[in-house]
Amino acid sequence: MTTKTIPEYLEDERQKARDTQLRTEEEAARIQPLNHGHHRTSKQSKLELPSSIKAAPKARKTQAASRKKPRTARKKATKPRKVA
Repeated sequence: MTTKTIPEYLEDERQKARDTQLRTEEEAARIQPLNHGHHRTSKQSKLELPSSIKAAPKARKTQAASRKKPRTARKKATKPRKVA
C-alpha cells in the first residue's frame, strides 16, 4: 500500500465514485429495456371518454347474496338459574 497525501487520497475517492456512478448508469441503461415478466410495466395512457357519456354505477349485491358460506349459529349464552 502506498502512502498518499490527503488531497491525492480524496481525488482517488472522487474518481472511484465517478467511475461507480458511470458503471451504475450504464448497467441501468442496459437493463431498462429488458421487460422481465414479474416487473410491472408502464401502463399505456387511455383515451379520455367524452364527458357526455357517463358510466352507470354497478349494481351491488345484497349482503346475504354476497356471502358464500352460511353463517354458523352462535352458541347461546346460558341463562341464569332461578333461585326458588
